[in-house]
Amino acid sequence: MRRLLFLAPGLALLALGIALFAQESAPKGPVHEIRMTAKKYKYTPKEIHVREGERVRLIIKALDRKHGFQIKELGIKTVLEKGKETVVEFVAARAGKFKFKCSVRCGWGHFRMKGKLIVEPAAAD
Repeated sequence: MRRLLFLAPGLALLALGIALFAQESAPKGPVHEIRMTAKKYKYTPKEIHVREGERVRLIIKALDRKHGFQIKELGIKTVLEKGKETVVEFVAARAGKFKFKCSVRCGWGHFRMKGKLIVEPAAAD
């Protein structure tokens, strides 16, 4: 028990240091916020356009049942609970086209529930 009392402050300081480092290394600037819905085998919008280097915040609401949202290439995978908004945040680190899909089996049309994230190259300075 005494060891825990001595370790707790050190662990708390370590966690604080990691959090501060993460904040400083995250890109600054505005967040490109996009609202989406998930309903019966489709996302709206089905195609999302952002710029390379942008901070992106997707706010996704599952309207009819539990769904999922996954972009494998970016390591994003989350569950969308019915009636709730789920926030997905990331930095569009590289240009390209990335498919997103439902990651929770949601019925007969589950495999058609797809979309595309298009990350356009950053403007040359």
